[in-house]
Amino acid sequence: MYVPPSEALKAIILSSKNFSSLAKEEGVDFLMFQEVWDAVKKDYVKQPIDESRLFYGALEGIVSSLDDPYSVFLDPELSQIFESDLSGEFEGIGAEIGIRKDQLVILAPLANTPASRSGLLAGDAILFIDDIDTFDMSLDEAVARIRGAQGTQVKLTIFRESESETRDITITRDRIHVDSLTWRFDDERGIAVIQLNQFLEVTEQELHTALNELLLKEPRGIILDLRNNPGGFLLTAIQVTSQFIPEDQLVVEEHFSDGSVQEYRSENAQPILDIPMIVLVNEGSASASEIVAGALQDYKRAKVIGEKTFGKGSVQDFRKFPDGSTLKLTVAEWTTPNSRSITDQGITPDIVVELTTEDINNNLDPQYDKAVEDLLQQLGS
Repeated sequence: MYVPPSEALKAIILSSKNFSSLAKEEGVDFLMFQEVWDAVKKDYVKQPIDESRLFYGALEGIVSSLDDPYSVFLDPELSQIFESDLSGEFEGIGAEIGIRKDQLVILAPLANTPASRSGLLAGDAILFIDDIDTFDMSLDEAVARIRGAQGTQVKLTIFRESESETRDITITRDRIHVDSLTWRFDDERGIAVIQLNQFLEVTEQELHTALNELLLKEPRGIILDLRNNPGGFLLTAIQVTSQFIPEDQLVVEEHFSDGSVQEYRSENAQPILDIPMIVLVNEGSASASEIVAGALQDYKRAKVIGEKTFGKGSVQDFRKFPDGSTLKLTVAEWTTPNSRSITDQGITPDIVVELTTEDINNNLDPQYDKAVEDLLQQLGS
């Protein structure tokens, strides 16, 4: 049965047995919420007022008051956009965005997408979207403005720390398909290279297939490239890590507000333990990427090379409601096996190697070169 938002709101307030005592104890007056609702609906200059927009806007406001860029309420339309991200298929520019120190930034331009081809880099600050100031813009609004139909354009005004002036980048949107991973074998050096682009539902099976084929080539070393990988599913991160450490080892711990701790342990009975390994990261490596890099580094299973990672060490619960709207809420923070917190700190590489704009323009990759050099040193060749 459909109930108009205003009637539902009134029923909730009037049926609350504790709202008067709550108002007395904490200065919260739920009746004022009703008064503001009625005033906006009755007196706002542009009529009529869409009650559904008021209702969803109020819910968005509740969550945004947490001042947590990773907690967000999404109406049905934005929820569909978010779910398309996790499926690996959507229309847009192919960049993961986030908020760092109250600034909208490029978290990771995905490989072989309009974003990467346009020259966007991880860490670029987005100042304007189609000339609309992003200051105080919510993450979900920014996503909605950047997304769009295939063939349409969006203009981003960005600032890069290595440059003195802002630049406008106009990008034509496209149908984006994110390959969970790609791999290749360096026959000359005997090194297997696996690039993980995102931690999707299909990643475990694709990685299993890739490793089976690579092991037939008897690799002397493995490079796991997590650069510009913005993360994905926690379970997938556990599965990936489990390929390279002994069974039943702690991979990550989740710490909840009530003091409880959830452990996640490795699950693979036949992991790859005897092949030297390097993990490549940069500031576009976030969330699930940091779980994998942190665990492999803590167990000294792999050296980590590159640049300091993004620093997203929080866990979001995803709840879907009957109307299609969703709540993404931070419910825990996670730590590595050695109890390192990653929130706002990231993973510091064992060997720091920068990748400059000049390197990119000249098709150079000193981070990968250092990984190969270090592996060959370990192998004594």
